Amino acid sequence: MTEHETSYDAIVRAEIAIEILSQARAIVTARVYALEETDPAAAEALRQRRRDLIDVQQRLSVVDRDVVENIIAVWGPRVQDETRFWAEF
Repeated sequence: MTEHETSYDAIVRAEIAIEILSQARAIVTARVYALEETDPAAAEALRQRRRDLIDVQQRLSVVDRDVVENIIAVWGPRVQDETRFWAEF
């Protein structure tokens, strides 16, 4: 059995993508907490979308270079600007 070597760069880029998704989840979580009392249905809808983010995050693999780069390119700018995040989420 031959081992497949993964470059250090690929590992770092995957970790960056995972962290970006973690930041997105944190933004959604804050909104969920803000809505729980006043709009339980909206809070539940956001919980589902947060679960979708968790699913993407858990399935992310260092070998999925295109997916990793797409997350960095699309979600990276979103998590840096909360207004943009909610406009595009």
